[in-house]
Amino acid sequence: MPKTQVAVEITEESVRAIEVSLGRTPTVVAAGEVPVPPGAAKDSEVLDRDAVAVALQRLWAEARISQRNVVLGVGNRRILVREHSTQLTNPAQIRQALPFEVQDRLPVPVDQAVLDFVPTAQDDRGVHGLLVAAVAEHMEELVGALDKARLRPLSIDLVAFGYARALATLVEPGRTGLLVGIGEHTTHIVIATDGVPRFVRVVPLDIVDAAPPDEPAPASEPLRRRRAATVESDARDALSPAVQTALIDLVGRLRSTVAFYRDRANAAPIDVAFVTGTHAAHPRLIEAIATAAGAPVTPVSVSDLMPAAPGLALPVGTAARLTGTAALLQGGVS
Repeated sequence: MPKTQVAVEITEESVRAIEVSLGRTPTVVAAGEVPVPPGAAKDSEVLDRDAVAVALQRLWAEARISQRNVVLGVGNRRILVREHSTQLTNPAQIRQALPFEVQDRLPVPVDQAVLDFVPTAQDDRGVHGLLVAAVAEHMEELVGALDKARLRPLSIDLVAFGYARALATLVEPGRTGLLVGIGEHTTHIVIATDGVPRFVRVVPLDIVDAAPPDEPAPASEPLRRRRAATVESDARDALSPAVQTALIDLVGRLRSTVAFYRDRANAAPIDVAFVTGTHAAHPRLIEAIATAAGAPVTPVSVSDLMPAAPGLALPVGTAARLTGTAALLQGGVS
């Protein structure tokens, strides 16, 4: 069997993972999603390590995932993502100085935080990029759940950075794209050029609706065709009042985010936009996002990032929710 990579996410509702073969054409060879018991996790934070570990073990068995080394994707309202600039240019010195430079901007004491810095540009004033800060205890609980399930994290990556790399696949070189990844409790708004994030916003917003259980599509049906079926199905489905309110809120936040981005110096114009995740294919939402972004919008799913192995069937809802998970493996493991 060819060598593979696996990305996994732990959310309030479920654990989900995708296994991709390496090579000239990365291909989805296994994927799936398993619900977690109520109260076992909240907003991508593990509250019951044992229950989450059991769900992960069940996921690996049911989806027949072979690889146990994983990339863990994180992205919730407690993770801070902010622009940061430093006059230092040496990567080692930047990381060493980071706790002292940003300690006043953190929601927790610096010794209780996990920090990272992703450089995006450099000029005569120094290095500019994105500061990422997470609560160390929350990261330890996530890793602890993986350990109990006998999984080994190779790295922890922000889902938003996966989306940025995915934009390099979706957008022509040199052009700037916007991607809105809608989750049940967190939405990511990412603007990137050639896979490098220009702007990231993590929006805490609950978009949860009672829905019928996922029905798997026939195994012979390609993922791309199933995505089209999802678009058609979502277009017919009426949105509940709660979801309508949440999506109106989301569009308003997207509008303010785009306006803030455009007001920055040297902001590249947004050429194209994409949306994925919960209710991403609803035509009114697509129209509203296009207006807010000032660019044409296309709904995307896993199949737009990589093909699936013959015979692999995913429930249409799972395929939509797995887009962010698949994006973690875009451009290799970070």
